Amino acid sequence: MIKSLIFFCLVFLQCIFTNAQETFYDFIKPGNFQVGFQDTLVFDSIFNYKAYNYNGDKPYFIQIWHPVGIRNEQLITKNETQNTLIINDLFEFKQNPNLELVQQQIKLKNKEIYIRDFIAENLNTGQANDFGILSYTDIFDLITNLKTQSCYSKIKEGSNFPVIVYHHGSQSNSFENFAMAEYFASKGFIFVASNFHLPYENSIWGLKPYDKLIKNEEEESLQTVLKFAQSLSNSSFIFYIGHSLGAQMGFRTFDNDSTIKGMVSLETTIEFAKDYEKIKEMWPEVFQKIVTEKANYPFPVMLCAAAGQENPFVFFDNLNAPQITIASTKVEFEHNAYTSMFCLRYFLGNSVPQTDKELLKDRLILYAKHIELISEFLINIMNNVQKDDKETVFVRSE
Repeated sequence: MIKSLIFFCLVFLQCIFTNAQETFYDFIKPGNFQVGFQDTLVFDSIFNYKAYNYNGDKPYFIQIWHPVGIRNEQLITKNETQNTLIINDLFEFKQNPNLELVQQQIKLKNKEIYIRDFIAENLNTGQANDFGILSYTDIFDLITNLKTQSCYSKIKEGSNFPVIVYHHGSQSNSFENFAMAEYFASKGFIFVASNFHLPYENSIWGLKPYDKLIKNEEEESLQTVLKFAQSLSNSSFIFYIGHSLGAQMGFRTFDNDSTIKGMVSLETTIEFAKDYEKIKEMWPEVFQKIVTEKANYPFPVMLCAAAGQENPFVFFDNLNAPQITIASTKVEFEHNAYTSMFCLRYFLGNSVPQTDKELLKDRLILYAKHIELISEFLINIMNNVQKDDKETVFVRSE
């Protein structure tokens, strides 16, 4: 009873002081547009999906962040309590009665993974976090009550905004980089992200049962989402950003693809490997494309990884692209720190004791620096800015 009362008081105080708390936009300067959000459901008749009382065309739960008008701070403040999404809204997808159990499983798995990866471990010690009387579920509930900078708004057809297609990492979700999505939408981009995992009975989340594996399905699925994204704008500028598995999927899918005008790879994890036999064993599809086929990627590529030094990544010396930017940072930048979800605990403020809060802030600053660098990279492509064939930079928090 006492614990419940304390938790209620924390939520109540959080609601009162939300406007005074720091947000991502205290670290990342937004653009001139307000941010609209829409989720939708796309079905793929090429592939069948059967699980949790559903048997039919493969579903993609797609989330879209887009520009909806020039920012007006007074208007945003006036309406935000009614219209602004909270983090929990991102865990909900466009509902479909035939997919009810599927969607319940996706939400459950996303919650479990979030607690495991972003709440349970103390970044200073590597040990289990201790939040006093508050459980990990309590912390999750506090985090998912935080406000975003997005409002529900249906995207208008026929715009000329450039488009970004985003692919999440393994065991993750479409909204893992929601703050990046909001930032680019505020800068005049349409940001499209889909789930690329579906649940199966008695299977590990993110892994498809062996007997259901279909060659090239993942690549075809990404192409399906790309085609949907293309339909949202008349712009010829289509960009791709992927994290971890998502970054690998870009190399597996978009060789010889002139539709893509630029790609950002957020740490494939291959950047640290030097043993080619090990790379071939662990990442055979990427090895096949880049080394065996010597595939051509007819667009600039930015490669990001926390390698700790301003040097090229050995394996990607083989990458065949017209321009390559190597963006390294310190080794203490965790693999998931390339995502918005990694930093959310920081925004609980002082309402929850966190001994790794300063470390979270350091990662948040570096995260913001990466977004600024990515923005510059994409805008330079759109403005046809000529750069050296290979450029190496080191992302610093200063």
